[in-house]
Amino acid sequence: MSRRNRAGAVLVGIAGSILLLASHRTAVAAQPFQYIQSSASTRRTGPLSAAEIEQILSQGVAQANKETSSFRPGGTTRMHIAIVDRSGALLGFRSMDDAWEGSKDIAIAKARTAAFFSSNQNALTSRTIGVLSQAHFPAATDLAGPLWGIGESNKPGITGGPDTRNALITFPGGVPIYKNGVLIGGVGVSGDGVDQDEAVAMKAAASFDAPAAIRVNTVIPVLPFTTATPKP
Repeated sequence: MSRRNRAGAVLVGIAGSILLLASHRTAVAAQPFQYIQSSASTRRTGPLSAAEIEQILSQGVAQANKETSSFRPGGTTRMHIAIVDRSGALLGFRSMDDAWEGSKDIAIAKARTAAFFSSNQNALTSRTIGVLSQAHFPAATDLAGPLWGIGESNKPGITGGPDTRNALITFPGGVPIYKNGVLIGGVGVSGDGVDQDEAVAMKAAASFDAPAAIRVNTVIPVLPFTTATPKP
């Protein structure tokens, strides 16, 4: 084969590879992401049994049906509820009918925020991270909070998937969860006002609450753990 023919064959081969890659990407992009809707379809359970995942999700839905919505006149809230393990892997996800589509990613990020910044010795929530990242920190004079800019420092490349550790959330609705005093992950809720989100998250985490002795408001009283009041 002549040098010219060999060069032409190489170019044809490269072009074919590019077209094949492009068609593969198009095929992948055309497939919508499917969120896990119940514990029965979760990939893994990790530190929680399938029954415990179902318990947390069901507790959240029950509370959401009690909370008065800030945005739905005369109605109760419609929420997305996410459960993650300590590393941020999605363990369970539940969507209520007519909940905001954009709140899916937010619920996961809230759960991860609470899990990522808690440990066996300290318990923080997404509300805590929000206060610490304010431009004007409480009890300080015109000083930014110690976590100012954390939303920029912890940006990943892609958000929203079950495995991707999507960006942090600096407003309420994410709480850590514990078993026998050991951090096992977090619960995140989104779909209405942040106080309603947090109230639902608090009730979803019932029986998996952070020990009072390690909650941030016990250790550093000026910082909040949660402030929402769930409807009875």
